[in-house]
Amino acid sequence: MRFILVFFFVATGQLLAQSYRISSTAKKVVSFHLGTSFNRFSPSTFLMKGNYFDVSIKNAQFGALKEKWTLTQYLTSPMKFAVGFNVRKNVQVMVGLDNFKYHLSPQVLTVTGTVYPSYDKVGGLSGTYSDTRISMDTIGFDVRMNNVRFITLQINRLAPLIHFKNYSFAAVATYGVEFGAIHSDYTLNFGSAFQEKLSTLSGIGSAIQLGMRLEFFGRFYLLPSIGGGLLMQKNLRMNTTEASQKAQQNLWFGQASISVGTTFFPGKKKNCDCPHF
Repeated sequence: MRFILVFFFVATGQLLAQSYRISSTAKKVVSFHLGTSFNRFSPSTFLMKGNYFDVSIKNAQFGALKEKWTLTQYLTSPMKFAVGFNVRKNVQVMVGLDNFKYHLSPQVLTVTGTVYPSYDKVGGLSGTYSDTRISMDTIGFDVRMNNVRFITLQINRLAPLIHFKNYSFAAVATYGVEFGAIHSDYTLNFGSAFQEKLSTLSGIGSAIQLGMRLEFFGRFYLLPSIGGGLLMQKNLRMNTTEASQKAQQNLWFGQASISVGTTFFPGKKKNCDCPHF
């Protein structure tokens, strides 16, 4: 992840060296931003299946995983990063990274399914269940998604709203869709007393975003945005040696975020759709 910071500083240096102002919605303009996000998740069904169990946990509530914030942990916190290119005037394509952190909130679980006798050595969960209410504390079950990296391709529409003279300030509405792959780092406490930290390409997702880009001096911008989408994780491995043991989940999320970014034209002024004053 260090390459993100390197790219950020290199691009900023190139931006400051640019002697003319640009229209950020013009064709071939490059932009990138870095920020943080605040996420909420809807109740969902968490499924686990293997040779010795077939269990569903209904209406499971997941919450944001809260950790003490430090600069060194920023790149593994709920963060957003994206690099964009205007393929035509007012139309932008971006490659982005959206990182989520969440866990199964303390609650009473609604369990349906079957667990083979003596398999769950931690909580003693065995037998057949049908919408049975069981406390998480009783069975020692837990799901902790340490990093869920949503790697996306975004298509955005840029809608200029206002700008002051010389583009000292401008407001541009952004709205679009994104879709991509999910890579997850996580731990899942079920069955064995020893829980491995697992990492896998776990699924796909999609989302929509609506934001307002507040631009300053044709160089920098502040981007507050709201959005939401669906994370479809169908390949959460539960054991590194037994491929048959898998969990899966479809999780809806809502998101508010704030990012800072820059724009620049990577060519000569004569080829730029620059404002003329």
